[in-house]
Amino acid sequence: MDRDGAKRLRALLADLEQDTSILEDTVSELRATVPGYEDIPADSVRDSARRNLALSIRTLQEGRAPGPEEIEEPRTLMEERMGQGVSIVSVLAGFRLSMSVILRHLLDLAPRHGVPPERALDFSTLLWTLGDTFTTQAVVVHRDRSIARAVADSARRTHWIRDAVIGGLDRTALVAGAGTYDIPLDRPVRAVRALANPGAAADPADRLQDWAERAGVRMLTAPRGEGAVGILMDGVGSPAEARGLTIALGSPVPLTEVGESFTVSSRVLEAAQRVGRTGVVDLEALSWRMGIHSSPETTRLLLDKHVVPVLEEGTFGELVIEALNAYLDHGLNIPHAAASIPVHVNTLRYRLKRYRELTGGNLHDLETLIEASWALAAHRVSSPATKVPPRR
Repeated sequence: MDRDGAKRLRALLADLEQDTSILEDTVSELRATVPGYEDIPADSVRDSARRNLALSIRTLQEGRAPGPEEIEEPRTLMEERMGQGVSIVSVLAGFRLSMSVILRHLLDLAPRHGVPPERALDFSTLLWTLGDTFTTQAVVVHRDRSIARAVADSARRTHWIRDAVIGGLDRTALVAGAGTYDIPLDRPVRAVRALANPGAAADPADRLQDWAERAGVRMLTAPRGEGAVGILMDGVGSPAEARGLTIALGSPVPLTEVGESFTVSSRVLEAAQRVGRTGVVDLEALSWRMGIHSSPETTRLLLDKHVVPVLEEGTFGELVIEALNAYLDHGLNIPHAAASIPVHVNTLRYRLKRYRELTGGNLHDLETLIEASWALAAHRVSSPATKVPPRR
């Protein structure tokens, strides 16, 4: 650019900088045409228009559009507008409108300073290139801020769920979280605990959420230790398979008592592990099996009475236990029990007879059936509380 051209450009840009109508036009047009700007303070819009004008003048002075790393204006604008609740679509539309106002005023002023049309066209091209750079950088800032916000929101949500279920929140915090996460206060919820079954590789929290979606129920889930916890807001729903999980449901309670429901779900989960139950379990499903863990004295007594004498027979004793399990699991139906092992019905009858001889238990007596079921359920898992030591 020759000296005369540079002088005309300086004069043009000086007039552009002093043109306060640019700011007022931007405010009025933005608030009238771009959704989300209706309630943005006029001073805030003027400040951003002033920054856009300064950036445009700097670009025209240098004769080139800056690179994304050379401008901070997109970050300033995006952080301010996102904080004000304006969508990125409206922010970008607002920026384009602001630039169009600047360009309109620039083209109006150019002939007064003797700037030829071809030079004015170069200015237009340069400013739109600047607009493309600004937009690209604004999108990157929005993406990064959105990711950071999502991570922070997820962390807050996780902490709230975990604190809520273990009873670590007061009523005010519970009610506030209920509003944030759309949890009903007018009907019961259940605390949930889940653990991955052996060999299940996926995250228990992901598996728990997957089960809730397949079961058609609403649940908030969060990782906790090696497992997951949740707040179930509907009934159990359809009998969806709990893939690779043991899901323990607490009792239905108001949200303000969800800590008590969590205590129940913890006992249910521990009892399920003791008796080898997986899938969806609750107090009703485990029934008397809850006592196997909660009453170790009773469990020890019944193991000694119904299992230990049989196991002293060695390998044959294991066959007797197998026969008794099949008999109880098939509703005392000998043909069905025999087919399930499988053995001949007479073989099954003989093994059941040996059980009676070894233990004195009468399998036609209800009390014996209950005690034997309890003892066999305890024997099915090899945990320290239920493992039967050999007799001396």
